[in-house]
Amino acid sequence: MATTSNASADTTSGSSADSTSQTEAVSYDQPATQSQSNQSNVVVLSEDNPATQQNTQASTADYQDVPSVLYTGATPDVINDANVTASSADDMKAADFNNEPTDQPTTLLGKIASDVNDKITDVTTGTAAKVVFPIGFSRKGSDAYSKLEDIQEPDRYDTSRAYGGLGEKYDPAASETFYNAAQDWWDNVADKQTLTIPSSSFPNETSTATFVANPGSKQTVIIGQGWTEHPDWVGVVSGVWYNMGYNVLMPSQRGQFSGDGDYIPFGYYDSQDWKNWVNVMDSTVGPDEEVIYYGQSMGAATALDAAADPQLPSNVKAVIADCSFSSLTSLGNSLYNGALNKINGPLGKLIVPIKLNSIPLIPFDKTMQNVDKINEAKQGFDLDDASPIDAVAKITIPSYFITTEDDDFIPDTESVALYNASVAPIRKLWVLDGAVGGHAHAEGAVEQYQQNIQGFLNEVDQAKNASIQVA
Repeated sequence: MATTSNASADTTSGSSADSTSQTEAVSYDQPATQSQSNQSNVVVLSEDNPATQQNTQASTADYQDVPSVLYTGATPDVINDANVTASSADDMKAADFNNEPTDQPTTLLGKIASDVNDKITDVTTGTAAKVVFPIGFSRKGSDAYSKLEDIQEPDRYDTSRAYGGLGEKYDPAASETFYNAAQDWWDNVADKQTLTIPSSSFPNETSTATFVANPGSKQTVIIGQGWTEHPDWVGVVSGVWYNMGYNVLMPSQRGQFSGDGDYIPFGYYDSQDWKNWVNVMDSTVGPDEEVIYYGQSMGAATALDAAADPQLPSNVKAVIADCSFSSLTSLGNSLYNGALNKINGPLGKLIVPIKLNSIPLIPFDKTMQNVDKINEAKQGFDLDDASPIDAVAKITIPSYFITTEDDDFIPDTESVALYNASVAPIRKLWVLDGAVGGHAHAEGAVEQYQQNIQGFLNEVDQAKNASIQVA
């Protein structure tokens, strides 16, 4: 049973995302015509909304109306103008390294050198793993990393994040209008509630979420949180869905912000709570509710893992994964190669250029094996257990994969690999080419983003209706 409280509990990071808004809920307008999948009222996040005006000091002249989504068309199965393709690097597993054949030295001197190298790298990779794991997987380490990023880039969660790096083809002016209004809605209007349920995996712990009801709506989106992604920014982005007529539920990921636990499982444990969140939403929203699973980055991986649950509730109609990693090992490999490229950059400019194939004394395979061992000891599961590319082979609901060509954190190829591996009855892929802003910035192209998502959901509804008629 979920408990409801004022969203006033402090989070680990000091974020205000869980603070209760004392303002009235934003009013909403009923459009004259709507698509099958958008039957609920559609809010217009704008400064012209009276509920918004009473909660802000900004001039109404600074804003324009944000149009609601009334798109009734379909979305192409594949939008990939960049012609991105996946490779074996996008389907890597930590267990693969245990089975890799190694070239055995044939001479005594070679064997001695190989043994010495093994002993040295056992120490160096073990040390590297002990440094990497706390930064990536622990609450304290990831929080410190996030605060360092805040210092280096104090405006990284300003609304300009959504449109600052957006190419003209994606209409940055429209994005600026939308996200300024969405920020105001989240800060001053959204009626936030904190919901808490018992953790599915840890008997004495809980899972916490922020819920914003969209009055009259029978549609809910559950939004997965990215790694170190500030809850307030998740709230601003949730305006994309609220504007489309959805209730929004935003669980805090385990090991960060208001989530319980000291370590981040990258969705492995969080995903097991989502079916219980659906049950809570069913009792909150009422009968005939429809649910969408959605997330960006780690939140997208969580959404995919949750959609692969054998006990998936029947009213979850689709999953949308924006810039998910394909596997933690593939993500690690990409980050490792990025670090290697930074080392090779200056070395390639020497009089006699040097190009390293791996970071000296820190080979990737042994480093990942050591990270895997630490994670298993600390969290009780293998890295390969948190594997979206395995999950998509089990997902039986329509699936949409979104990524950007300029993502320098989780390569676009990993979303392509997920699409290729998907067995969903309806599956779609959208690779935003050109300048978008990098990792987890696709939502900046807000007009195309809403249109393509709505077109995908239109097709899901049409297929469902056709199935009902045939039956």
